[in-house]
Amino acid sequence: MTLSDVPHPAVAGGAYAQSAMLADGRVLRYRRMGAGGGTPIVMVHGFAGELLTWAGCQVQLSPRHPTYALDLPGHGGSSRDLGSGGVPGMAEALLAFLDAVGLGRAHLVGHSLGGAVVLQAALSRPGRAASLTLVASSGLGEEVDTGFIDRLLGAEDPETLAAVLRPLYADPGLITAELGELVLAALSGPGVRATLRRLADQCFAPGRQRLVLRDRLAELAVPVQVLWGTDDAVLPVRHAQGLPPAVAVHLFPGQGHMLPIEAAAGVSRLIEGIVAAG
Repeated sequence: MTLSDVPHPAVAGGAYAQSAMLADGRVLRYRRMGAGGGTPIVMVHGFAGELLTWAGCQVQLSPRHPTYALDLPGHGGSSRDLGSGGVPGMAEALLAFLDAVGLGRAHLVGHSLGGAVVLQAALSRPGRAASLTLVASSGLGEEVDTGFIDRLLGAEDPETLAAVLRPLYADPGLITAELGELVLAALSGPGVRATLRRLADQCFAPGRQRLVLRDRLAELAVPVQVLWGTDDAVLPVRHAQGLPPAVAVHLFPGQGHMLPIEAAAGVSRLIEGIVAAG
């Protein structure tokens, strides 16, 4: 969820958001942290999220790796134009972003809907992904709590919104009325709810995902890992079961859907490991 106005270590050290113009003229907001060589790490948020989903991970990884986190089209500070839409359209935008910022190859990391986006991008353009880290990822099974999306987009006050967000987190102390106010402000921007509803309809039908890529994981020739909280209330942890043997699965006991925020240290360690292997 959007946390743009919450003070966070990711805003320290001159790591300010930038904008990249895609070849089609759309503008995507992104945050780069870290310097030096090595294959960069590119992180993609989930539905109705934004780049600061990855703030904690960027802070931990950037001393050793160049890292990028971006706002997908229709989210945060990026263009509201969804392009061709759906997961394939978001994957096209991600690949265009890599072109725009001059990244030929990257370790791709995606959370929730962003997981399906990076997976689709890697399948579409295999040479662009050095590894894949899929965190509570869409695209690995059909079931999804689309009621959450309806409740999120229908919430009209901070208290209701805070109640909607609560099942995403293992720690209820992270859900405050102040957070509800921040998310409500973001959803109240011009055209935001309509854009997100359009994207939701492109990606989901009631109770299910329109695109499942699980059976294509075996096509990938790069390291792949899947991370999941055992108490995820949006995407069931059983989607992490029965994957190809080459896919490493890491479960986070007692954690919910928002692993990049609540378990940033553990997620970062696993990203570090796959980067070293790739």
